[in-house]
Amino acid sequence: MRDDFDLVVSGALVVGEHDIEVADVGVTGERIAALAAPGTLRGTRIVEASPGAVLVPGGIDTHTHIAWPIAEGVRSLDDFASATRAAAVSGTTTVIDFVPASGGSLLAAARERMAEAAPSVIDYTFHPVIARITPDRLREIPALVDEGLASFKIYTTYDDRLDDGEIRAVMTTVAEVGGLAGFHAENHAILEHARSAVLSGSAAAIDRFPRSRPGSAESAAIGLVTHFARELGAPVYVYHVSGGEALAAIEAAGESGVLVQAETCTHYLVLDDSVYRRPDGWKYVITPPVRDAAAQDRLWDALRAGVLGSVASDHCAYGLEHKLPGAADFTVLPPGAPGLDARIPLLWDHAVTRGRLGLRGFVEVSATGPARTFGMYPRKGVIRVGADADLVLWNPGREWTWPAFEAGWGSDYEPYEGMTGAGLPELTISRGRVVARDGRFTGAKGAGRFVPQRIDVRQWPGRQAARGAGRHPSA
Repeated sequence: MRDDFDLVVSGALVVGEHDIEVADVGVTGERIAALAAPGTLRGTRIVEASPGAVLVPGGIDTHTHIAWPIAEGVRSLDDFASATRAAAVSGTTTVIDFVPASGGSLLAAARERMAEAAPSVIDYTFHPVIARITPDRLREIPALVDEGLASFKIYTTYDDRLDDGEIRAVMTTVAEVGGLAGFHAENHAILEHARSAVLSGSAAAIDRFPRSRPGSAESAAIGLVTHFARELGAPVYVYHVSGGEALAAIEAAGESGVLVQAETCTHYLVLDDSVYRRPDGWKYVITPPVRDAAAQDRLWDALRAGVLGSVASDHCAYGLEHKLPGAADFTVLPPGAPGLDARIPLLWDHAVTRGRLGLRGFVEVSATGPARTFGMYPRKGVIRVGADADLVLWNPGREWTWPAFEAGWGSDYEPYEGMTGAGLPELTISRGRVVARDGRFTGAKGAGRFVPQRIDVRQWPGRQAARGAGRHPSA
């Protein structure tokens, strides 16, 4: 066995692609070069894992809004350097952000967005947002896919929504060139009716917000886009699934043969709709809304069953300046919340520490599933020889009260403030470089790279594999 590895992580419980066992992981350059029995590898730098430490692939956040245009001339409070620093400290090594909708060339906007992301400290890629249809826009889609921007976002509500015919046309073009159409799926007409009904009987108080966006709006929109997917033989992705009605539509589509992948988000898994009755309920005006506790249970069931393939943050670093002016009126509150740094620690605690998912299930929904869905596997999302050395060493027993890391990277409020749990990263490694240690960033601005997507539905996460519920550490 060679003894000249650049970095060796020794003696951790390694959640590898096929096995979970105590092992050494050797890194040469940016890639994993060896997996071997504990204590057998030597190298320039050796990290001895503490007792009970677990080594997992770096997390992939499938849904972030970094440096996001909130209104004309107004952006969120982070940038790509600060946001990806927070991601690295908390165990995420790749983010998938968005190319904002453009009135001009979407290809030009994508190149501008990639330039804006150059200061990132971890790797990144993008979903371009398609908000209007013209012949020029449709002609740009193949070029975007060729450049590795192969997953798209389409709205079925808001001012940027497409109508049914436009959705079908975009899905056709995207599928023809090997891309993936994804949807913010809420039926606009249902939302308009529900909102009018709520406002006709009362003021727009925060506790009434969930009734203005019922789950039926999600299921109706999912039914439409999966109908087109079935007709066209096209794959489809659904962003931020919030509960049971949306899940039922996804399950029905999958059972009928539709190639559908979907994500849920941290807030739907760890919060319920009682947050809207709190004095700070404005923090949770997110679309779709946080649902009730029964919906939360259904989401965990869907993660275990493989119906949902990933857990995202849907992060946007709003500040008090953006939110407080509408704190008593949900109709003027910009929807969304920060959470990029909270995603992995909260997921670990609620999934692994509390026994809802085993280690294999945690890795599947935080890293491997996203990598497979978005065409980055096997370069990302797994611990195997030849993969990028994106690794996170966890201390499962380290207790925390949120916020668990230093502040000052972006938003000036915390949706998860005061929550408690166990499990934090001791070390985050991005392509072979240690970028965070014990809650402190140690990497370099601009070290992140663009990761091209090559969608391959043959690699998509399987529905049949359960996510390994239970407390046993090797589950």
